[in-house]
Amino acid sequence: MDPALQELYESGSKRDEVSIILRLEPNVSAPDGVRIVARFGPIVTARVLRGDIPRTWDNDHVFSMKAPRPVTPQAPFEDQAADESSVFGEAANSRPSVSLPEDGSGVLVGVCDWGIDFTHPNFRHPDGSTRLRMLWDQRGHGDPSAPAPYNYGRLHTREAINAALATSDPCATLGYHPQSGDPNNTGSHGTHVTDIAAGNRREPGSVVGLASGSELLFVHLAAQRLHELENLGDSISLLEGLDMIRRQAAGQSCVMHLSAGKTAGPHRGDTPVEVAVDAMLAGEPGLVLVQSVGNYADTAMHAHARIGPSQTYKLDWLIPRADRTPNELEIWYSGQDVFDVTLVAPDGQRFTAALDERNTLRGAGGEAWGNLYHRKHEPNSGMNHIDIFLYPAAPANRWQVVVYGREVFDGRFHAWIERDVGRHQSRFSRQQASPRFTTNTICNSFRAIAVGAYDATKPERPAARFSSRGPTADGRQKPELVAPGYQILAARSLPRDGWQGERKLCVKSGTSMAAPWVSGTVALMMQAAGRPLTINEVRRLLIGSADPHQGPEGRSSSRLGYGYLNVAAAVAAARALALQPPAAAGPAAQPFEELTAFESEPEFAHGYPPIWVEDGALPAEVSAPLTEEEEVYQAEATLDTEAEADDLLVAVEDIAAGVDAQELSEALDDLEAFEDGSDELAAE
Repeated sequence: MDPALQELYESGSKRDEVSIILRLEPNVSAPDGVRIVARFGPIVTARVLRGDIPRTWDNDHVFSMKAPRPVTPQAPFEDQAADESSVFGEAANSRPSVSLPEDGSGVLVGVCDWGIDFTHPNFRHPDGSTRLRMLWDQRGHGDPSAPAPYNYGRLHTREAINAALATSDPCATLGYHPQSGDPNNTGSHGTHVTDIAAGNRREPGSVVGLASGSELLFVHLAAQRLHELENLGDSISLLEGLDMIRRQAAGQSCVMHLSAGKTAGPHRGDTPVEVAVDAMLAGEPGLVLVQSVGNYADTAMHAHARIGPSQTYKLDWLIPRADRTPNELEIWYSGQDVFDVTLVAPDGQRFTAALDERNTLRGAGGEAWGNLYHRKHEPNSGMNHIDIFLYPAAPANRWQVVVYGREVFDGRFHAWIERDVGRHQSRFSRQQASPRFTTNTICNSFRAIAVGAYDATKPERPAARFSSRGPTADGRQKPELVAPGYQILAARSLPRDGWQGERKLCVKSGTSMAAPWVSGTVALMMQAAGRPLTINEVRRLLIGSADPHQGPEGRSSSRLGYGYLNVAAAVAAARALALQPPAAAGPAAQPFEELTAFESEPEFAHGYPPIWVEDGALPAEVSAPLTEEEEVYQAEATLDTEAEADDLLVAVEDIAAGVDAQELSEALDDLEAFEDGSDELAAE
């Protein structure tokens, strides 16, 4: 059984109904006791009693069964004051210099995210009415307006939103505030993203907004409580949000947008969520999904290595003392190989798991620390899978994962740490971490378009340091292209206490801000083409019209993909396509085997990477504002040993977290022995 599914099964009452993802054999209906909610080719989201999970897993027609996994927004930096927008200029924020007749009219833009300020002027028509066709707030259960077949959350229609806008307190009237439930307490992520893609610039000072004439659909993602951690969303609510947008489109051209993701997984495009995305996009023309590639390049949350027979690799996993959340680490390696794995706790305890074994982790006093799983031949990828869950009770500091090659034919492995929603993220040591292969798991599907970020305020257009790098673990190009994602000025959400004279704009950085430029462009392309475009047509036009980077023609980069988004050229290419007869329509549904074909670039054989440009030959990366944690990471290089660096990291994080005086005193005492400016670093 899948490790996360095992955790779900053991985490509560067996009479609870829980959400699951199933991959079924072709033409198979729901197993007994399972209620299917949404279907994507061989993938379905479903509900089942927790106690029926083992019986469902044992069903002969169930190929794979997964628990919901967390997804989170991908903007790593806090909002910056909109009043400072003049400092940044308009290069990264302005619309194309050429005048475009297209505004996205007749095209839907559907966004799955967190927090949409439906009262914002940029999402309203000149008469004050809403541009939103619907807003599905997925949070909560038992509301009479919960849409079928999902039966959770609350659906706000265009009519209900307009009625609320006519009152003195629209948020209270509608029963929805964008900041509600947002742990970052801004509620602006979805507002900012949607404005870049499709705002209409009615708020003074607004400069973004491509598909200003489009109709909007918004899904406010909601999470289940997973492994004692309340996340902003999960994989099942995400898929059902996309399904709702697909149902609302009902054949109308629609650009779906997702600036969210997760870290763990095999990164090969074969997770059930990614297979579901591919199946959905294969169904009919006019449905496109654009995704952010992730902000994980500089987070030290990926490592990879290669071992030979009887060789050992020791992987350091560093957990801050201030981290009060669960932690998860995954290692994926070839199904041909047999590894042994040993987990060494900070106190020296050792836990082992041979292939196809599970080991429960407990402290010396018997307290539950978590579980170590070692699964053979995960059914979707065929790979072997090591999965380590640590509960909040597990001790912080340095854990070590020792991998031993018992039987080795390939020897390569990748390790990813799942992202927390908190600020105290666990990581690998900087010496072992790699910025490549850091694309978020969900964007590694074959058909969705993944977008990275660059700084458009500089003439050399450098990549953003945080922007995740490709390729996928099976050698495909991700991201496909890059767009402006550094210091983007766009709409912010209504504060809890209302507007106090401040501008209704803010500045954010991240691939979350880059991807909606592409989504808005695709909406313009759909309108320009005058017909629904297939996902492969859209990809070909975007890549073919992109401004090339410094590498030789036809080559790609792990940072910049095939080049920089060129809005005007992409729309012009779509206009030219409108003059050509559409290709013959294929079957409405394709067998699963056909979903793994790299259709956009047939010259690149599946499993073989493109010819990469050396990233060192490309423009230097832009330096983004550093968080306290990132400043400490940089300071590590000045210390004599990695152990000292880890201690300093823990101490500074504890200071930021506001630990008690005793703990703080002890941490500072430990720093007194450091040399080479450590006192100054600690003070900072």
